[in-house]
Amino acid sequence: MARTYYAEGRQVAYVLRGLFIIVGLTIYFKIPGLHWGYLFGILLGSVILGEIFGSMWTRKQRQKKKSKATGTKKTGRSRTASTNNGVSKAKGKITSKKLTDAQILQTNVDTLSGTDFERLMELYYTDQGYSVQRVGGSGDHEVDLILKGKEGYKIAVQCKRWKRDVGNDIVLRLKAGKQVHGCYDAWIVTTSNFTRAAKEAAERLNIKLINGVALADRLKRWKKNRVI
Repeated sequence: MARTYYAEGRQVAYVLRGLFIIVGLTIYFKIPGLHWGYLFGILLGSVILGEIFGSMWTRKQRQKKKSKATGTKKTGRSRTASTNNGVSKAKGKITSKKLTDAQILQTNVDTLSGTDFERLMELYYTDQGYSVQRVGGSGDHEVDLILKGKEGYKIAVQCKRWKRDVGNDIVLRLKAGKQVHGCYDAWIVTTSNFTRAAKEAAERLNIKLINGVALADRLKRWKKNRVI
């Protein structure tokens, strides 16, 4: 873009130079008796003035372009900052609202967040007589809860509040997580279902699968008998 402005500036200089020469020669020939030195001065002055005005035009156009670019960047940053602030505020409203145990029990399972679903399952298994340890977070090896029954052995539980079917990759990772956490058994609880590959892998690895239908039945009977 800078080269274009320079080329246009040169054209402006040529045009102005020609105009100055024409005007200067007209004045020179209309005034008789002028020394030939005036003619040389007219030609030289026309060239210099043309170059000056051409350079000024080029510089002005570059500054105008730069000002527009700067204004666009500032506007873009302002809009981005405004959008980010809006998103941050929205996120703040979502994350700051923590449901109580009573609210989790009364809320439709399908509308719970992944974390609240884990809390629901923690409450459920606690009422079933298990000692429950919450794991979750990064490095959990697909283990959300560790149950410990009266017999003393531990069970690794993965909770998936999903709409899509759980695949065999989750089953395989839970197998590894079960060993990492020193558990005797492993279960996967989901609000959806399992793929055929997941069912086959779970059968080979002796991992218990609880799908959405079975879970809904268990939770219904549990909530019915539980005092909230």
